[in-house]
Amino acid sequence: MDNQKNIEFIVSNIKSTLLSVDSDHFRHFMGQANEPDYHEEHNGWTDNWLETRIVDLYYHIAAFIELCGMPHYLEMFKKKFESRIENKTDLLAASILFPEGDHELIILDDFRRLLAIFWQFSYSYNETEKSKKLHQILSHTDFILKRTNAKVTNESDIYKQVKWVLDLYYPDARHKGRASFIRQFKTYSPDILIPELHTAIEYKYIREASNIDDFIDQVKVDADNYKGDRLYEHFIAVLYIEDSGIATRDNINKAWDEKRFPENWQLIIAMGSSQR
Repeated sequence: MDNQKNIEFIVSNIKSTLLSVDSDHFRHFMGQANEPDYHEEHNGWTDNWLETRIVDLYYHIAAFIELCGMPHYLEMFKKKFESRIENKTDLLAASILFPEGDHELIILDDFRRLLAIFWQFSYSYNETEKSKKLHQILSHTDFILKRTNAKVTNESDIYKQVKWVLDLYYPDARHKGRASFIRQFKTYSPDILIPELHTAIEYKYIREASNIDDFIDQVKVDADNYKGDRLYEHFIAVLYIEDSGIATRDNINKAWDEKRFPENWQLIIAMGSSQR
């Protein structure tokens, strides 16, 4: 393998390991905290597995920095983590790092902060196959509602059904309440969160004869306030329009553009149909 292929391989492993450790720790913690009957077949196995994977992460990150030709940054990285890794000191120490967030492993947050300087680990949005699949699923909201025979009276009736499908492609997808967009007098919560894509999704249910511009204004308020949680920096607004006859896609897109949304916000228009 040449140097570039080595880097690509290691970057892929780092990303997948970060997600798997984060996810398994979350499930393990929630099971211990909320399920009275929760137990492991082999006591302590999950903790040992998590520690082993964190050690793997350390060596992968060190190799990545070395391949990038940054000896001083590598020296700083080793100075910060080498002793903790060798002695397995506080590798599973966790804390609520963001208001109203979950307990997260502190060392993973430290790793992510250190990696954030590299473009391969930046939160800039890349139109990957996974994100394309996400857009495709969201645009087929009406089809999902038909197939699940969902009775729709509000947004939650919609996004709960859509999340069931998203779980098949994004196992770490979460419902609202897992992100921290805190303002002076109010907490703002997106409807669906996709951690591996650093993406939050907001649904709006637009009924017959509704003023679509009012709903776009509501999304603009969200856009102005969904800030401050570094794990979610890309946003998708899905307008599910019950009656496709009340507006055209061109008119809706024009109204959206007039509001001058931030560049990290995208619009998906999901038209309903009378056959549902």
